[in-house]
Amino acid sequence: MLVKPTLRSWKLALVAVCIVLGTAYLSAGNDLFFNLRNGLASKSVTGPGAGNDTLGFGAIYVLTEDASSWRVQGLRKAARLVGLRITIPIQRQVSHEGLLSQVSGQVVEGYGRSRALVNHLALLDTIAQAPYETVLVLEDDVDFGLDIRAQMELVSKAFWDRAGGAPEFRDPEQEALHPYRHHEWDIFWPGHFGMSFIDGTEIYKYHDPHALPWSRLKTQFNNYYEQMAASNPPEPQQLIFNVAPLSTYAYAITKSHAARLVQKIRNDKADSFDTALHIDCVGKAHRCVAPVPQLFHHHRVTGGKVSSGKEASAGNDGAVQNMVWYRKKHKYTYNIEWSARCNAIGAGEKVGERWQCLPGQGDGEI
Repeated sequence: MLVKPTLRSWKLALVAVCIVLGTAYLSAGNDLFFNLRNGLASKSVTGPGAGNDTLGFGAIYVLTEDASSWRVQGLRKAARLVGLRITIPIQRQVSHEGLLSQVSGQVVEGYGRSRALVNHLALLDTIAQAPYETVLVLEDDVDFGLDIRAQMELVSKAFWDRAGGAPEFRDPEQEALHPYRHHEWDIFWPGHFGMSFIDGTEIYKYHDPHALPWSRLKTQFNNYYEQMAASNPPEPQQLIFNVAPLSTYAYAITKSHAARLVQKIRNDKADSFDTALHIDCVGKAHRCVAPVPQLFHHHRVTGGKVSSGKEASAGNDGAVQNMVWYRKKHKYTYNIEWSARCNAIGAGEKVGERWQCLPGQGDGEI
């Protein structure tokens, strides 16, 4: 028997729908509704290949101490927007005595560099025990472009094109299963601040239509970008072997090398993780490879602390650095044109269907 709906039943149904939608809104932090309306969200792709939801690595791990910070919440939104699956193993707080036992010299004020070193080592310990051949590590303030998956596919193609072989004899299945030929490197460094050349450096050129031209790239490390900008005709993008990058915004490491790296840095009593890796790459203690320009860069917020962690929960203006604070601030990322972080929340200047977060006047920190 059909029952005619009453006004009261319709009201109850409406309330139920509102509750469901409200719960989704709160749990997704506005992402659900933003992705539906902006048309930019990418679908996650599983299976092998550099364009999948882990960019062809076994997993993507995020280095952080505080998953509630704007850094991690913004990264989650950015990853969701472009269809990436990230894993966030929270690093436990390390005591002052624990820091002193693992680093050389005096622990720097605020524990920033020393704590970052210890956290990187702890994460590498996790990677050494994880069931993945390769893991991409992202620092929690990292940013990347909306086209990051397409860009990483081009990097993968560069690895395999360099290896040579006629197209008809290449194995697409092997190229998908091992997109970055990880037997040829110990550390692959797609997110850096710049790099030094060392003996035996090899440059393989490839084309990335999503990359910024050299003239729009910035680094305070050396003048390599300026040299490339002055070349005629313009140089394409480069995959550089036997190179020593600086800063670890994003780096991939093999499972087999993770344990060796941890042991070496602990034996050396290093006081800075990225500097230790840079020095070791110069000395060829590791086989280091990096694309130039970088595909990942750190994200800046006016008035925000550079260091992460619990003690940096208040910015230079004294306000708590949460997502409410973050949305109100001027934000930018050098060397990334279509910031995934900015597009995930609709920040900056809208250009067509995309948002552009460019450095403003006086934004000197790169």
